[in-house]
Amino acid sequence: MIMITGYCAMNPTLPRKAALAAAILLTQQIPSAFAQTAALEEVIVTAQKRAQSAQDVPVALTAVGAEAIEAMGIQEFSDVTRLSPSLTMSSGNNKQQTSISIRGIGTNVFSISVEPSVAVIIDNVSQVQPGQALSNLVDVERIEVLRGPQSTLFGKNASAGLVSVTTKSPASELEGSLELVATDDEQQRTVGTLSGPLGDSAGYRLMAYYDDRDGYLDNLSSGSSLNGGLARGGRGKFRWDMNDRLTATAIVNYGEDTVDCCGINWHALDPTARVLGFVPADPAVGIEPGPDNREIRQDNPSYGHSEDMSGSLELAYSMGDFSLTSITALNRWDFTNTEDVDFSDVDVAGALTGGVLHGGIDSLSNVEMSFFSQELRLDSPLYENFDYMLGLYYADADTDRSFERTILVADWAAEAGTESMAAFGQGNWRFSQQTSLSVGLRYNYEQISVDFYDAPTEASYQGDDSDGVWLGKLSLQHFLNEDTMLFASYTRGYKGQAYDVSTGFNQDKADTPVASEHADAYELGVKATLFDQRLQFNAVAFYTEYDDYQAQNTRINENGEVELDISNVGVLETQGIEIDAVALLGQNFVLRGGFAWIDATVKEYPNARCYPGQTVVEGCVEIAPGATVQDLAGAELANSPDYKLTLSGEYNLTLGSLPFDAFANFSYRWQDEVNFNLSQDPQTAYDSYDVLDLSLGIVERKREAYRVTLFVNNVFDESYAVSLANLGNLYGGKQAVGQVLARDSQRYAGVRVKFNF
Repeated sequence: MIMITGYCAMNPTLPRKAALAAAILLTQQIPSAFAQTAALEEVIVTAQKRAQSAQDVPVALTAVGAEAIEAMGIQEFSDVTRLSPSLTMSSGNNKQQTSISIRGIGTNVFSISVEPSVAVIIDNVSQVQPGQALSNLVDVERIEVLRGPQSTLFGKNASAGLVSVTTKSPASELEGSLELVATDDEQQRTVGTLSGPLGDSAGYRLMAYYDDRDGYLDNLSSGSSLNGGLARGGRGKFRWDMNDRLTATAIVNYGEDTVDCCGINWHALDPTARVLGFVPADPAVGIEPGPDNREIRQDNPSYGHSEDMSGSLELAYSMGDFSLTSITALNRWDFTNTEDVDFSDVDVAGALTGGVLHGGIDSLSNVEMSFFSQELRLDSPLYENFDYMLGLYYADADTDRSFERTILVADWAAEAGTESMAAFGQGNWRFSQQTSLSVGLRYNYEQISVDFYDAPTEASYQGDDSDGVWLGKLSLQHFLNEDTMLFASYTRGYKGQAYDVSTGFNQDKADTPVASEHADAYELGVKATLFDQRLQFNAVAFYTEYDDYQAQNTRINENGEVELDISNVGVLETQGIEIDAVALLGQNFVLRGGFAWIDATVKEYPNARCYPGQTVVEGCVEIAPGATVQDLAGAELANSPDYKLTLSGEYNLTLGSLPFDAFANFSYRWQDEVNFNLSQDPQTAYDSYDVLDLSLGIVERKREAYRVTLFVNNVFDESYAVSLANLGNLYGGKQAVGQVLARDSQRYAGVRVKFNF
């Protein structure tokens, strides 16, 4: 906590609200408060595929349980950024262009063959496509954010970290809940759950949700709103203790999401800017571009529809002191979206054809993904000085995509496949009661393939390749006493090879896939539980280097032609310090805080794309007629703030003879300035901002039969963007910067009522 205060003094850019929050934290009567008898709740995690206390695991992680999730109002995946200051998200034109980053590392290029750098795992099953993760977080038991490479135990798409979501299990007694939410920005949300036993040896848990929300951008062309949508779905979870040794848990899940998304509105626009540089029409009639702008003009409705169907079966078999676990999963995900590519209602076709044709530049994309995975894991008993785990993993993913675009003609279809096989293990040696060494090793082998058809030329391109790699982790932990643990670790991470499946694909790209990238990560950390388990304080210092980073690059092929493609461009490094703390102040006040200083930069990237309008003086050089590049060595990574701070708290008040108690919560986050483009485009630089959410309510005392919450999100109405894009190349080189605004980039209020039985 003192480090947070010191940070406030060092950094005058930190807003007054953040400094005030830190001051409030420090001015509490901490010694007297810690003298009480209550203690913080222990959070059990599966960061090492075993159930362990979060404070005993030598891994940099943030974990919260169901009560904290409810108190913080976490309902969507984007809300997870409130939990860990090292985690950020960027959004694009659709959910497939969403990037999750940890410690500055994420996926900044998008193809059905490119894996995310941050894995999302729901109930022990990996989500293959980025858009799958953007689902409602409903009836969740625990969320874990593991920072840094986690490839040894969790596979190749966890090179920067992972987010693990565990849903609630069947209850031993009949219970249920009904939650209703209504907001002043026209959201209506309903969630229902029912759980209980099925005889003496089985149980079930059912969940269903319906979430309807209006958009928060006004389309002046149609009179409709954008960036709203309707989501609905359900989940069934069934557990059967088949005998004393064998337990089966089956999960079926269905989710459907229809959105009028994602509209990009003007952050900055030159009044003389025109579509393609010459179409004679103002693209922003009646719109005042700026950070607070929430008006757009589009003639083609932005639309997205996704359908997610999945099922998994987990078998846990006890063999004496050993346990064998099998996890089988199937998943089908479909996603269709349309986009207004020129971001206007200008009749581009009419201008090009003299009025024969009409319309703008539009696109249509369809994605169909099927996935199967199988994991087998053997866990040894905890011997006096040794234990181990061995595992096998297999996965097969096939993704089809078709893409059509008008005017700037594109019409193609492709299929990308990945088949992965791995063997992994981890052993733990305890040299004494205080000191232990953990060694993990994984061999991963995969085969990738692509089949691409270009309709205008009737050309087909096919390719396949394979890759094998050894990964591992070495960690040493030492307990100074039963409440304080030190750890140091080295981890080798990995992100698999891929194809650049996009417009302009050819046989050369089919023959030369983008090679895999590798990460070497080093960590030093401390985890302490102090003052009779009333304060948890964790700190980690880290350094990670990424070789052969996958990014967009400019190159000249063997025919002397200039190409923009995804390739291995060089070396990145990320280093910093992370602090997490939870304090129980008195009997009734829980305070959580997180702080991250992250220096994420490029070490080598010699042939990066220039940003629109970049000059020779600014580092842009011509390597061939029409081809310009820049050297990005020393540049900061995209959407990676140097400093980020999160604070949240919950205060509970007993109301004497009344049948209910009261509570109040706050959630605050601040982040430093960023650039949303790796090219260091000054047009996509964004200032620091902060957001404060408040809520208060009442809860029935005996068994929480009802809970009523009034909440205000973004109390100070701080407008902020989650992405900026320089569209100057589409607008004749003029200033044209679009922005994607978050739902809570303006203040909104609501009420949440939950009934439990």
